[in-house]
Amino acid sequence: MQQSLRILHVEDSSQDSELVQHLLEENGLEIKTQRVETRTEFLEALERWEYDLIISDCTLPQFSGLQALEIAHSLKPQTPFIFVSGTIGEETAIESLQNGATDYVLKHRLSRLIPAVRRAVKESTERSLRMAAEERLREARRLEAIGNLAGGLAHDFKNVLQIIKTQISLLPLQANDPVQVVKIAEMLGKATDRGSDLMQELLVFARKTDANLASIDIVERVNETVEMIRPVLPDNVELRLNLDKRLPLIFADSNQLDRILTNLIMNANDAMPAGGEITISAEVIQFDPLPRQLDEVPYLCLRVADTGMGMGEFTRVHAFDPFFTTKPAGKGTGLGLSVVFGLMQVHNGLIDLESKLGQGTTISLFFPLPQGSKVTPEMITKIPPFRLLGGVPPPKAIAA
Repeated sequence: MQQSLRILHVEDSSQDSELVQHLLEENGLEIKTQRVETRTEFLEALERWEYDLIISDCTLPQFSGLQALEIAHSLKPQTPFIFVSGTIGEETAIESLQNGATDYVLKHRLSRLIPAVRRAVKESTERSLRMAAEERLREARRLEAIGNLAGGLAHDFKNVLQIIKTQISLLPLQANDPVQVVKIAEMLGKATDRGSDLMQELLVFARKTDANLASIDIVERVNETVEMIRPVLPDNVELRLNLDKRLPLIFADSNQLDRILTNLIMNANDAMPAGGEITISAEVIQFDPLPRQLDEVPYLCLRVADTGMGMGEFTRVHAFDPFFTTKPAGKGTGLGLSVVFGLMQVHNGLIDLESKLGQGTTISLFFPLPQGSKVTPEMITKIPPFRLLGGVPPPKAIAA
């Protein structure tokens, strides 16, 4: 049985709407059409129902087809949109296609409407099926990674419990030695803190971490974090800041941003056992060309670069995988970059890693700027899409 198509027709002429409906039905399409004339009716229809197709005239008394296209592209970007008009000119037609219209048909050549509708509906169906398949694949990868992660965390947590158990067993033997009791208490405190950290990391991967998002001055926040970290860095590691005070505000959780920066700075420090430089810089960027999975918005790009050992290709590709580490046993869990990736997901952000053996590493964090950000064209640097959107698969733990 053929599925009925629900069509929203933006048309001020009931006669023209009936003609289009008759033509579609005559060619074997089972349809249900709702006709609207005004902007208000159009918005109400989009909010109330889901449509398989939008057909619109180009010129209406109180509304324009291009305005309808802009609204539809914003509210229902996956719904195909076809112009059927007697007045659409070549420039307007080209503009409509550039702005997201699926096709356009002139009213005196309605024979083109049938193949245009069939093609639009077919492409929309294929796109929906592809997106559903991609979503199932992402969920399967995420569940697999959560299982792997839980196994690794269980091993680490077992070690924490063993430490606690051992220290508790020592208490009766040292009950008369206050100094030893204090040392045992300190060890128990460190073990419970480690257990709490492990659970927090698990919450990040499970996307159960609460985020208190607010407008943040990135320059001020980076300076505060750096001031806390600088005293623990060795004397042979220099930490430099290259930040423009005019950078726009970002929407972020200040505590999670501190955690991201701390992870990246300490990772950079570990990559430079003989000393070196860590540079933190930022700029406003826009991707050009724009990848199809991203909205056309500027991003604030925050970079943490080091002059350390760098990474080979295998290490670079797996750097975000949970429990992947090149550090000696006991020197790291391999969760640092995975946690950073997870927290960037919480912020609807992106992350890129550039590294070569012997040439250092640069981690780039991309925070989407909120609407209304004070950004002028001369502040924006256009860059090509980074590797993570192309050849390098996203981390298995929290694949987007």
